[in-house]
Amino acid sequence: MAAQNGIVEPIHEAGAGGEARIIVELRTLFPGLGGAIVTQEGVAAALRIEYIQAPTIGHEMFIRHLIAKKLDDHFYRSGVYVFSHVPRVLGSISCGEKDPREAYLYEWAFGSDGFSWMELGTNDLINLHDWNQFVGHFASAGVDLSYDTTHPDDGRTSQNVVHQYPQSLQSGEMCALWKRIDFGFRSIIIDFDRLSAFVQDQKAKLTETLRYERYDMLRLAVAYLRHRKYGEPISDYDLGRLVQLICDFRRSSLSHLAFAFGSAKGDVRLIDESQALSQ
Repeated sequence: MAAQNGIVEPIHEAGAGGEARIIVELRTLFPGLGGAIVTQEGVAAALRIEYIQAPTIGHEMFIRHLIAKKLDDHFYRSGVYVFSHVPRVLGSISCGEKDPREAYLYEWAFGSDGFSWMELGTNDLINLHDWNQFVGHFASAGVDLSYDTTHPDDGRTSQNVVHQYPQSLQSGEMCALWKRIDFGFRSIIIDFDRLSAFVQDQKAKLTETLRYERYDMLRLAVAYLRHRKYGEPISDYDLGRLVQLICDFRRSSLSHLAFAFGSAKGDVRLIDESQALSQ
């Protein structure tokens, strides 16, 4: 369907969990903090609709995923592991705005979960390429991404790890074409004191790999989540600055995806500046 100078075409229901349901869509329209963005080329996106429709949960979920994405960028650009393993985060929707839902949008991860963590016919764990480095370095930043990655009824079966080629198992190792998904409250554990300390202590390295504006966005994103969780004060200036930085980040991410999906220019344009954060 056409909407706000952009196009949204639902593809299929991708499933539901304890916190949300996912719809796969082909989109050229991406609402979010800082405003709605339109791309020239369609992008395959996952719309995660939260069951809990508390005000601004959609934006908060976007920011949780955003923090994971920027840490992922830092780690693989530093050579800790080979490829990015967190999908790009693209936008968010919050009640009281033009779309009366709490939801957010991220790059659709092609592939499937539900592969076995065990080698067939043995009790040996598979070696998922990059996995140990991935979970280990996120843990050093206070984010547990190994949590909720096994099926609750069968600990041998994966969940929330999408692999493009699960049949790639050779000599006990699966290739690195996988993504970690689901950054909900029940699916990842964040130690906010450890995360805050990591962002502060690693400022020089984070700035080198991400550049200063992205580092500042990461710092303010962590401060916003602390504000939401603990009621720690955050100024209106910092909220406005965070929205500005997020908008710039979203435009950059969507431009990159537009190039990847065949756009001659990768052009994106901001058509609405209505979405913001409030205390």
